[in-house]
Amino acid sequence: MSILLKKALKLSIVPAVLMIAGKFIGVIALIIAYNLNFEVGNELNGIFSTQIFLADESSTLFVNSISDMAMLIILGIPTLYMIVRTTILQSATENPRTIAKVVKFNMLKWVTSSNSTFLQIFIWTSFLLISSVITISNSLQGDSYTWVGITGGVLTLLSIWGLIKTFEIETDKVYPNSNNHSYY
Repeated sequence: MSILLKKALKLSIVPAVLMIAGKFIGVIALIIAYNLNFEVGNELNGIFSTQIFLADESSTLFVNSISDMAMLIILGIPTLYMIVRTTILQSATENPRTIAKVVKFNMLKWVTSSNSTFLQIFIWTSFLLISSVITISNSLQGDSYTWVGITGGVLTLLSIWGLIKTFEIETDKVYPNSNNHSYY
């Protein structure tokens, strides 16, 4: 197995676990918080054989929507954090004004080391994209509120834009080019 594949698999464990845990914990927390009646059943017609059934359709819509939103937030915040941090770090290395602003806001320790790599941002954005596709699909089928699907779509577009920006930053390190970007 190649080194890149091993690293990609290692980096994808955390977002995969968070994606599943976000949805599951969201469902369980809402059922407990609102004291909803539910049943656990086995049906062979879906992807998963074990399913949670709620008493009425409005409870199902509410729980599914909020748990979808929890899944998006749990994946979206770290993804956007890595993108912003990488962008600020790169800007700080190229622009003295950015360094001055970073020092002024006492954020120097936050951006001095680059722990976020393009591969890590790519993997997190991919999992966010998968979560958004699930959420948008649920919204289109009427299993989730429309605003949750729209939020997932917007969050994914921002993350993809950040991924492209990060890719440009990484390629500029390898192949320096005077302000030639792919969006011109």
